[in-house]
Amino acid sequence: MASGDPQNTARKPTGKKAKKLSQKEQSERFKETARELGVDESGEAFERAINVVLPRPPKSPQRG
Repeated sequence: MASGDPQNTARKPTGKKAKKLSQKEQSERFKETARELGVDESGEAFERAINVVLPRPPKSPQRG
């Protein structure tokens, strides 16, 4: 990947130290980021994704 690649959106270090956030500020920032990303608290999105990735367990033979 070339350094001028528009797909490369990672920030480069500027030499500045990040401001130390209080726990409340960090919590609010986390919540804001989660909202922006559309994070699902119910776990339904995770269940759908895991069902796609993992194979289904084999069905047990039916007794008759």
